[in-house]
Amino acid sequence: RDVEAAPADLATALGLDARDVLDGAAWVNAGSEQLMIPLASKAAVDRLDLARIRLNELRSGEGHSTAYAFHDDGNTVHARFFFSGGGGLLEDPATGSACANLGGWFLRRGDDLPVKRTVLQGEHIARPSVLELTVRAGGAIAVAGRVREIGHGVISI
Repeated sequence: RDVEAAPADLATALGLDARDVLDGAAWVNAGSEQLMIPLASKAAVDRLDLARIRLNELRSGEGHSTAYAFHDDGNTVHARFFFSGGGGLLEDPATGSACANLGGWFLRRGDDLPVKRTVLQGEHIARPSVLELTVRAGGAIAVAGRVREIGHGVISI
């Protein structure tokens, strides 16, 4: 769905300059609605700073404040995902649901299919991650990547 905020307003919410945010931002839901915000350069992705981001006005239909800010060079996407949690703003090192939503963003934009991208995320929080996004000719979206266990548990009932 469309975003009510203009690119300049999104830039302000992200702590960026107006020229850093491209047209085409959209709320996309391939399982969990998230705000997809295309940026003009990898340098803009690198300049994102948790201390300057203000997502309070940007809420999904489910009431969550999220932003998936990314730069796509046609082969590689440099992305960062921010969300509200625990009373503050957090950054996720690898967001499969947002990567799937990026596939939906490509579909919405009308890109020629198939679309294939390597998505790099997490380097700014010392957890570099690589995801592979494919949007197939019929519109099916696939996300792949390696995972590393960071915890486990057992529930006894």
